[in-house]
Amino acid sequence: MATDNDVVDTIKLKPAAGLVDSLGAQHTLVTAIADLVDNSLDASADRISIRLLTADDALVQVEVVDNGKGMDESIIDKAMTLGHRREYGANDLGHFGVGMKAASFSHSDVLTVWSSMAGETPVGRRIRRADFSKDFSCERLSVRAATSARQRRKKVVGSTFGTTIVWTSIRATYRGANTDEARTWMANAERELRSHLGVTFHRLIEKNALTIDILVDEAKYADEGISTPVKSIDPFGYAQTGRPGYPKKIVAKSSAKSGAPSFELTCHIWPPKTDIPGFRIFGTSGEAFQGFYVYRADRLLQVGGWSDVANRSTKRQLARVVLDDADAIGPFLTMNPEKSGLRFEPAFKDALASAVAADGTTFDAFLADAESTYVEGNRRKSRRQPVITPDRGFAPGIRSVVKSELPLKRGETLKIQWKRLPKGEFIDVDFGGKVLWLNQRYRQLFAPSGGSLNDAPLVKSLLFLLTHHVFEGAHLGPKDKDNIALWRAVLGAAVELEEAMRGNSE
Repeated sequence: MATDNDVVDTIKLKPAAGLVDSLGAQHTLVTAIADLVDNSLDASADRISIRLLTADDALVQVEVVDNGKGMDESIIDKAMTLGHRREYGANDLGHFGVGMKAASFSHSDVLTVWSSMAGETPVGRRIRRADFSKDFSCERLSVRAATSARQRRKKVVGSTFGTTIVWTSIRATYRGANTDEARTWMANAERELRSHLGVTFHRLIEKNALTIDILVDEAKYADEGISTPVKSIDPFGYAQTGRPGYPKKIVAKSSAKSGAPSFELTCHIWPPKTDIPGFRIFGTSGEAFQGFYVYRADRLLQVGGWSDVANRSTKRQLARVVLDDADAIGPFLTMNPEKSGLRFEPAFKDALASAVAADGTTFDAFLADAESTYVEGNRRKSRRQPVITPDRGFAPGIRSVVKSELPLKRGETLKIQWKRLPKGEFIDVDFGGKVLWLNQRYRQLFAPSGGSLNDAPLVKSLLFLLTHHVFEGAHLGPKDKDNIALWRAVLGAAVELEEAMRGNSE
């Protein structure tokens, strides 16, 4: 074994420029753009516009424009330097000094940066990946061009101050000759980006600390295009907890003898049979998103996954855990450069084993509670009898909820439609045609802004729950006929009274 006495000399080993070729290898298009958003937030931006520009239906340029504090000559040179690590604040999202370069070169071959800072001359820099991978060279761009970019920034985000990052020579795009495939690729890319940004920055968007908008348009028409904002997707946005006593906080402490750090976990159990975007993140089944949600400065670093702390299970799909402690990153968690996940260190797993809530609940007990909540909810669902499928006239949202709550009879559908019926009648049953007719005379009472195919969702839902069983038999029996007569009498009188009370009677 070598000792200090064996040291003859110290040499400086500079990195080879060829390492540029591997930058951002783990980035997807959406995580790469999210990394640029992080830089904008670190620059105090609260308005960020993302522009995906196309030519002949292919993605040819990506722009991320912000209204942050911008950069001067010195700052922008450091920002373009690979591995330069500025002084990061406690709440800064930047971490490694490679983010912008890695994100950009993961999907493009040319990176251009324009920036303008209060009291400073506008600046511009450009890196060509092929040159940068040889000698780390960077092109300085003219003040004239940087000034022009500053004026374009004002049109996009309402501020001359800030930074514009531009990717060209894009590698991430559909490259076939099929126009429909190209347009579908672009539509999917936009949807995935909106979902990713919506969940990653949902806290900042919800409290109006950040506005992100996205424009997808032909490059030649982009200046006239209208962008649309990214909506928040809250992975904890359920209306009511799935189990009494939750969410519940458990505290984990390190086994270290002195100066032992601790961290707090907030354990959530979603309600069973939920079907909203916050549960189905990215349009995928909620089962895929059980696990840990780690935040740093209100930025979501990890979207689910048990990270070898527990095993994924269908019965655990309602279980989600929040870790919102920046101090835990380092001693307990290690962040990767793409900020798309974390490594849970042995210290975290050891501390979790003894973690406990104020009422004595352990992490394992939480998992057991989540499993029993799922099983109980599924058991309740299995006792419900199959029903006829609501079809034409029922809003898609109603059909979706009925499908999630009840088993459906195959090949049997029920329509609900409007037609003119005699005054004083509200419903009519067409058993053979499987149609529940509503009286057109009274439509304005329930669709005052104008009728549409899927109007009056509340009334139609109530009528479905009331009448669906009469359409599910082989024929109308005496009891069914008596029920229909009862409904006609009561609902007919009710709708006449409703109309009179509103002063709409003919």
